[in-house]
Amino acid sequence: MIQLTQLLTEITLGSVTPYATQFVWGNEFSPNSLQTQFTADGHRVIFNMMPVMHNEWIFTMLTDAKDDTMPGNLTTSHQRSVAAGNISYLRLMRTAAEAIIDFCAAHSPEAVDVSGGDSDTEKAIQKTRIYQGFIQSNASRLAAAGYGTLNRNGKLYIVRRSNADATGVK
Repeated sequence: MIQLTQLLTEITLGSVTPYATQFVWGNEFSPNSLQTQFTADGHRVIFNMMPVMHNEWIFTMLTDAKDDTMPGNLTTSHQRSVAAGNISYLRLMRTAAEAIIDFCAAHSPEAVDVSGGDSDTEKAIQKTRIYQGFIQSNASRLAAAGYGTLNRNGKLYIVRRSNADATGVK
């Protein structure tokens, strides 16, 4: 039996086609955050970057909620998402990786919290483990962008390694 974490560990960024490769970061949904959105197999997906302090950000994936009684009701919950089971998780992960790297290139954050978010604590922990495996198997792409990872107190971060550009100038 193959586990999803094993599968993600073996997948490189180049082996799966992302849903999107170009991202426009704006604040349409929240004036205090930056978001980009795209359609994945007919479902709206929003990647949100929320600043927390000192150029540190929290990344979240949002989709429309099943129990949407009001238009625009979004969720991070796998259980409540209309997209759950209806989109390719591998393509979504590849798209998230592209978006995070794009955000890092455009905004040079010191750190981005990419821990799994879900209203179900066990699901959030599972997501973080999956993200950790995916990041580890694609560490060279992050390193080329000047970033590495930090796993602290159950949280997973992408952290900038240096303020220098490719020539070594800060």
